[in-house]
Amino acid sequence: MSTHTPVMVTERVGYFPGHVNIGLVVGNTGAILIDSGLDTQTAKKIKKGLDAITQPLTAIVQTHAHADHFGGNAYLLDCWPEAKVYAPPLEEAVIRNPILEPIYLNLGAEPLDDLRNKFLLAQPSRVDDLLPLEGDVEIDGITLTILSLPGHSWQQAGIVCDDICFAADSYLGEELLAKHKLPYLVDAGKTLDSLDRLLASSYSGYLPGHGVFATAVHDVLEKNKEWHLRIYDTIEEILQVEHTLEEALAQLCERVGIAVETVSSYVLFRSAFMGYLIGLHREGRIGYRLSQNRWLWHASVRDQVAPPLDEER
Repeated sequence: MSTHTPVMVTERVGYFPGHVNIGLVVGNTGAILIDSGLDTQTAKKIKKGLDAITQPLTAIVQTHAHADHFGGNAYLLDCWPEAKVYAPPLEEAVIRNPILEPIYLNLGAEPLDDLRNKFLLAQPSRVDDLLPLEGDVEIDGITLTILSLPGHSWQQAGIVCDDICFAADSYLGEELLAKHKLPYLVDAGKTLDSLDRLLASSYSGYLPGHGVFATAVHDVLEKNKEWHLRIYDTIEEILQVEHTLEEALAQLCERVGIAVETVSSYVLFRSAFMGYLIGLHREGRIGYRLSQNRWLWHASVRDQVAPPLDEER
C-alpha cells in the first residue's frame, strides 16, 4: 500500500513504500528521489509527501528505464522544473524515448496498440546528466555511490547512501517470485552476477524496487539465485527435445503454472525467456540452429535430465 509519508531509515535517507518503492535522500537544498513510480497518480502522492516534509524536489536518480520506475517524472518535473534527472547511459535513451520499450518488446516492429499502456509506455522525460556505471557522484551536496547491477535491465544501477542500498529490481521478495514465476530480465547470467555482488556486500539496509526494506537480505538473495537456477535447469530439461522459442516458452509456462492472458504479459514473458536462453547459451548448456525456416534451440547435453521446477515453491 503506497503512502504519502516517507519512511526514514537514517536522518536523511528513507523511502516512499508502494507497489514500486521510491527512494528518498534529503540533500542540502531539497529531496533527491530514487525513481518516481508508475504514473501521475503515484507522483501526486509523492509530491504531497515532499510538501509534508517541506522538501522541494532537487533531483531524480533513475535506476533503470522501465515505465513503472520513471512514469512519475513528467508530473514531478512539471511541479519542479528546476529539478535534475540522472540516469545510466543506455537507460537514458529509453527514458527520453519511452516508445522504445514497447518497440523492443514487439521485436523491433511498430508496437501494437495493446502494448501502448502505462505499464509499458511512460510519458517521456528529459535526462540532464548521465550516471557513471560505477563510482561516486555528488548530487545536491550528497555523495551517492553507483553500483552496476545489470540483468533485470541492461545498465540497472543500485544507489547507496549512508550505507543504505537501493537495489532496484536486482532481486524480488519471495512472495513476488512465487507470484511472477518467470521474473522479467534481459540477461539471466548478469542477474545472477548482480545477486552475487549483493551477497558479497554488507550494507546496513537494503530496499528493492518491489518488496520490503530489510537489514539482512542473505536469505532472500539466495532464494532469488535458487529460483533462477531452477528455471535454468527446467529450460535445459525442456530442450532435451529441440524446440522453437515459442514452443519451449509454452512448455515452461505450463510447468510453472503461468496462464498468459494478455499480449503485454506474453511479450514480457517472451523477453524474459530469451534472457534465460542467453544465460544458458553463454554457459554452453544450450545451442541453436536454423532448420526449415525455424530457429531451434536444444540442450548441449541431450542425455542429462534436470530436476523440474517445483511450481508450488
